Amino acid sequence: MKHTEVAIIGAGVTGLAAASRLSPRNYRIFEKSRGPGGRLASKRMDAVRADIGAQFFTVRDHRFQVAVDSAVAAGFVTQWQPNMGTFRDHQPIASPDHQARFVGHPYMNSLGRFLSQDIEIQAESRVQTIEPDGDLFRLILTSQETLTADCVLVTAPVDQMVAMLQHFDVEQLGSRFAMDPTWTTVLSVEEPLRGSAGESFDALFGGDHPLFDFIAVENSKPGRQSNFIVVHATPEWSTQHLESDPAEISELIREALSETFQVTTKAKLSHRWRYARPTNPKFTAQKGIYQVSPNLWVAGDYLAGGRVEGAYLSGLEAAERILAR
Repeated sequence: MKHTEVAIIGAGVTGLAAASRLSPRNYRIFEKSRGPGGRLASKRMDAVRADIGAQFFTVRDHRFQVAVDSAVAAGFVTQWQPNMGTFRDHQPIASPDHQARFVGHPYMNSLGRFLSQDIEIQAESRVQTIEPDGDLFRLILTSQETLTADCVLVTAPVDQMVAMLQHFDVEQLGSRFAMDPTWTTVLSVEEPLRGSAGESFDALFGGDHPLFDFIAVENSKPGRQSNFIVVHATPEWSTQHLESDPAEISELIREALSETFQVTTKAKLSHRWRYARPTNPKFTAQKGIYQVSPNLWVAGDYLAGGRVEGAYLSGLEAAERILAR
């Protein structure tokens, strides 16, 4: 049976940040998808891509700033300066601000590609169960591969974490850090999004709108050439339509966008993020990490307020715990 000193589950921002602080000889990182980045996701349509996960990220902590500066210098990240709007009384209005926002270049998953440059990832490898095995941990993959590890860091989303750690006491942790869903729809729109005063919008927060949570015009982001618009629905609306067919969701959101902005739209796809964001982003674990048992930790954005930066800092803290064990 194979053995590794450290097993990292998930090659999203948290897992990649943790791995970047460890010696490659000492860990293996398992990712169920084909590539890194987690919810910094994009989807190919009509020979171009659209961001369907996080639409941007911000920086507050100097440690994340160092990583972002390096990614900018290498061409993987760039600043986005959209004409911002919001909704008041369900109507779009201008809402300019001075917040520095960053996006992956040419797509959001470029940040994941940057962070994973020197990291060897075992892709398309889903860890199904983690069991105690004396002083070690036994990992069983869906491929039936089995290995042991001295310590384990689980950075998978909270629902997957709970299922994976069924042999440990994590049910309460899963309940405390509940996650809300989001339906995301990509539409093609030939005309600009304008408010009643004729102002043009590149992005809008949902404000008091019952359906829209965030809207982004893809070609306002540097490097994007498509006519796609990405709509994230509110957690409340998404919960009400959680089990709806994607085609039905696409039509509902298409109609709402067309009526609101008086534009012609065509829905391209709808994607359900069942566990998209923390229900209460102000409720966090200390430094975004939780120790389940000796040498077993969970970390991720859901423990750190739901932001991309929080995911990164959670990974750094996890690496510090591993190195200090």
